[in-house]
Amino acid sequence: MLTSLSLKKIEESIQKSKPEEQQKLLRKLPYLLNIPLEDYNLLKLSEPSFDFWNNPDDVIYDSL
Repeated sequence: MLTSLSLKKIEESIQKSKPEEQQKLLRKLPYLLNIPLEDYNLLKLSEPSFDFWNNPDDVIYDSL
């Protein structure tokens, strides 16, 4: 039987999960969201270019 979960229930379940389970989901997420491997790789490749935002002066913007 197929059950429908609300986004809120999914979020709650992820938050209650152990860190190792969250990491496992994170590795599977691109596949589950049908993100092509090439696109995912490009996203990962671009991440270091945004490192300049990780600094104490910009911490106020982290919660936006």
